[in-house]
Amino acid sequence: MDVKICALLAWLKKSDSFYIAPNIKINDSPESGRGIVLSHHSIKKNDIIISIPSSKQLNFHTILYHISKFNNDLNISGVTIDRDLADQEKNSVGVGSRGPIDPRFELYSQLSKEYLLNLSSFQLVSLYILVERYLIPKWTHNRIISYWKPFFEIWPTKEELRSIPAIWNCDPNSQNRSLIEYLPMAARNHMTRISKLVREDWDAISEVVFEWNEMYGSILGVENAPIYTNDELFSLFLHNYFTINSRCLYAEIPVKRNDRLSNFTMVPYVDFLNHTCEVDLHCYPQLDTLLKSEANENIGIGQFSIRCGERLYNNINEELFLNYGAHSNDFLLSEYGFVVNENEWNYLDISNDVIELINDDKMEVQTFLSKHDYWGDYTINKNEISYRIIVALSYYVTRDERRVQKFTEGYISEDYFKPKITPVLQMLLTSLVATYTKTLNQLEKKANTAEDKLCLQNIITIYKGYIRILTHHLNNHD
Repeated sequence: MDVKICALLAWLKKSDSFYIAPNIKINDSPESGRGIVLSHHSIKKNDIIISIPSSKQLNFHTILYHISKFNNDLNISGVTIDRDLADQEKNSVGVGSRGPIDPRFELYSQLSKEYLLNLSSFQLVSLYILVERYLIPKWTHNRIISYWKPFFEIWPTKEELRSIPAIWNCDPNSQNRSLIEYLPMAARNHMTRISKLVREDWDAISEVVFEWNEMYGSILGVENAPIYTNDELFSLFLHNYFTINSRCLYAEIPVKRNDRLSNFTMVPYVDFLNHTCEVDLHCYPQLDTLLKSEANENIGIGQFSIRCGERLYNNINEELFLNYGAHSNDFLLSEYGFVVNENEWNYLDISNDVIELINDDKMEVQTFLSKHDYWGDYTINKNEISYRIIVALSYYVTRDERRVQKFTEGYISEDYFKPKITPVLQMLLTSLVATYTKTLNQLEKKANTAEDKLCLQNIITIYKGYIRILTHHLNNHD
């Protein structure tokens, strides 16, 4: 077994409430990387596969708990450390003759309760990991090691995250920046949204990070101390950010309950479970909020378990899966950096194409559709061409305001408009197939000579999925 995985398991086993099914193991696959497979016997519905103690999860609560070990003024009932335990912890860390000076006493004591609670989960977790994973080891020449090191060690490398489009956009040194122009509209919109969040979160914590990086020498009394450049710090933050984004699991965080994007936890070993497009069939998560106790202290948000769903696993080396959600390839690529060859949740966002068609000197069409809330958001999946497209094209072709309004209100069937809009719809779909095929040919040509084909191949897979959907509708259109 991999040395890092052995170290992770040894760390997890220090908690009595940790459990891992005896008949699973980690397997490395060229196609999907690390995954969890069945080693012997079987796993059936509701069997516990993995159960991770509250104290071994990385989230807003556990981070506040660990920061409070170094910050006597940080007191949040039910979240931070008991002060008597904190004093014992401080003495056990040691200073002076008992060991190296721990910079965290100086750094974390500067963080007020108000400042910390105003951070989002992404901001706090990113800041904390930056300090614990990179700054402290560098400053102390690895003499002070984070409690979380075994967890950090099994996280993906920068190389393994290279296929996420927002990294191409945010990292000035990305070798894949030229691929952005080939991204479909949906993937590009995801990239833009995520990139905006990245920059906002970096703006929220960078001042503190830069200040701490500069003051390192004075904390430890060392001249010419090794520090990171600002560009290096941003690069590390970016890596942390997408490690978090691609590995976090939904869980309610009580102190951030009203911030939807902050409700997540990072769970060791569980993040080896790969995604399946099949919903409500494979493994499922379970959070027990009553199980927080660790050595007579409540830590975190509760025990996080993965149980077996409806599927019976009884084939040796069969991979166990967790459905991340009903997501298209555009979403999967943007959030996690991978795609699925046959993804039933794929769809096309053709809003720009429909709008370009409609807006061809016919502003009254936009006025009518906007008035009735049918302007934009035009999508197609394998099963259907969205109702919004049918409405938009019906008015575009007929300009029959009264009948189209009755259509939107359910008084007229789409069968009335179907013969009228079919030629325009077929022309639109045929044009899209031609456009996507041209782009696909360009990408495949680039892939033939590319050293690193992964990022190109992911985009190729998306376009192939698009063409399959469009061809399906063209072949089945009356």
